[in-house]
Amino acid sequence: MTRTSKTILIAVGAVLVVVVAGVIWFLAAQGAQPSGEPEPLASTSVPPTPSVFPTPTPGSTDVEPSESEPIEVDIDDVATVVEGVTAEVVSMTPFESSSEQPGDLAGPALKVVVRVTNSTDAPLDLGGATVNLASGADQNPAPPLGDTVASGLPATLAAGESAEGEYSFSIPVDVRSDVGVTVDLLTGEPYVAFRGAAPAS
Repeated sequence: MTRTSKTILIAVGAVLVVVVAGVIWFLAAQGAQPSGEPEPLASTSVPPTPSVFPTPTPGSTDVEPSESEPIEVDIDDVATVVEGVTAEVVSMTPFESSSEQPGDLAGPALKVVVRVTNSTDAPLDLGGATVNLASGADQNPAPPLGDTVASGLPATLAAGESAEGEYSFSIPVDVRSDVGVTVDLLTGEPYVAFRGAAPAS
């Protein structure tokens, strides 16, 4: 073998050694690098517990209907609201209102006096009592006049006693042939509807 051939073999062998060493280094370097995608963490969330609501008992929200049918009587009659308690319209007096109270109307008006009698043996709570006046076939409400609020029925009516309350309303003369006075005394009990004619003058 000539000197040139030996030189070529040595050079080729050296190149092969370098290539093999490079491949081994590359593979080792790739294995040492961490993965670019982190491993997914196990979920620690707890699935929501479905809300449980009690099934309502049928009829548990029923409300007892209140008595809505009025006690209809003639305007001159005495009405029994409940046993031992009566109401009546004592008088209706025409007058000309000149009230300067805010919202009051000046002009023809009626003063209505209502009497309540408590024949029971217990005081009667009249704190929520209301008296209203209306007129015509449709019973259109008559505006109340605020100057007589203080003279209404008392908040409490003692056993065996009677009391009167005065209430004033603005109402034209030409509608007084058919008026209604409603007296609502006790919560949960029917109100009284007095119906008739009121004096024009």
